[in-house]
Amino acid sequence: MLSKFNSIVQFLINKYKFVIFVAIFSVGIIIKIILLPAENIDYLTFLLPWIEFIKSHGYENSLKYIFYDYTPTYIYFLVLIAKWGLNPLFSIKFISFFFEYLLAFFIGKIAYQKHKTFTSFLVGFTIIPILPTVIFNASYLSQCDAIYSALVAGSIYFMLIKRQFLAILFLSIGFVFKMQTVFILPLYFVLLLRKEYKWYYFLMIPLFYIISTLPAVYYGGPFRELAGVYFMQANKYKYLTLNFPNIYIFINNNLYEIFKIAGILFTVLITLFTGFWLKSKKYILDFDSYIRLAFICSILIPFILPGMHERYMFLGDALSVLYFLVFRKNIHFPIGILLVSTYSYIRLSRFNDILPMEPAFVIYTIIIVLAIYDFISNLKKINNETK
Repeated sequence: MLSKFNSIVQFLINKYKFVIFVAIFSVGIIIKIILLPAENIDYLTFLLPWIEFIKSHGYENSLKYIFYDYTPTYIYFLVLIAKWGLNPLFSIKFISFFFEYLLAFFIGKIAYQKHKTFTSFLVGFTIIPILPTVIFNASYLSQCDAIYSALVAGSIYFMLIKRQFLAILFLSIGFVFKMQTVFILPLYFVLLLRKEYKWYYFLMIPLFYIISTLPAVYYGGPFRELAGVYFMQANKYKYLTLNFPNIYIFINNNLYEIFKIAGILFTVLITLFTGFWLKSKKYILDFDSYIRLAFICSILIPFILPGMHERYMFLGDALSVLYFLVFRKNIHFPIGILLVSTYSYIRLSRFNDILPMEPAFVIYTIIIVLAIYDFISNLKKINNETK
């Protein structure tokens, strides 16, 4: 009886899959439209005042001042919004919506590379924009984490199809928008040590960042401060963690300065260890290995780095879905990561004081341990291939 039911369900899915995908896609669009008027504290406290400052200080001429704590690249968008007289709230969200679908496009493209079916692409393209954390991030909070995540996903896609220059190009552009792009750097450190990438390719990252500051410098912005925006960001919020259930929830924030340095050094050591461990040519790193490693990087680095916010699992959310689309197993990976990430967003509300961090931390830790075990147990060796 159950087998017959499954057969009927599979038949209906195959017959009407395009209709199903259009319906899911439409639901995502409708949700985003409904939430367009939603104003949140991030928009009211930061983004809207920045746009007002831009208007009152001569649009492009406002770039001579450091009135923001983002990179100047994103501020150029705000200058255009202000100068063209666009609705600031809607425009900010539409920019993020574009990159949400670009992220979904690359997730779908990577899934397609694995299974070579258009269905694989469609699943990724329709699912990513309706993830709860994706909805929270832009549609509700007016945030822009989809930008760097889309560019990182594009970088991974080009890395997998052996387009090295484009991979680093996308990585570099991602970095000029958000420092969280560094979450994926351990993957590229492995590629560098395995000599799959020339070292000078990575010079594009600082080069593109310097180039990104030039419009602001042209209008009188101080180059030193513009070049140091990420240092300013790192020192602005002196919290070991902000609503993010990583290892620092157990540490008193009075020890911020000590554990900030220790946490950064520990992250560097983990990156070095991973790179030199996987440097050996006795390990065969293929398409599947890189998907697993990218997923681990996106969830492990925020787990061990200090100063993480509730939004910093955004890339991990997307790559957890990619993991399932590629391997079609271990569905507890995306479910667990999305639970942890969504829980962190919910703690931004009035529930902050009554929702403990420990349950999310336990789930998060279990997923990391299982993901690392999954990577190691599937790591192939020359002459001793393990499965």
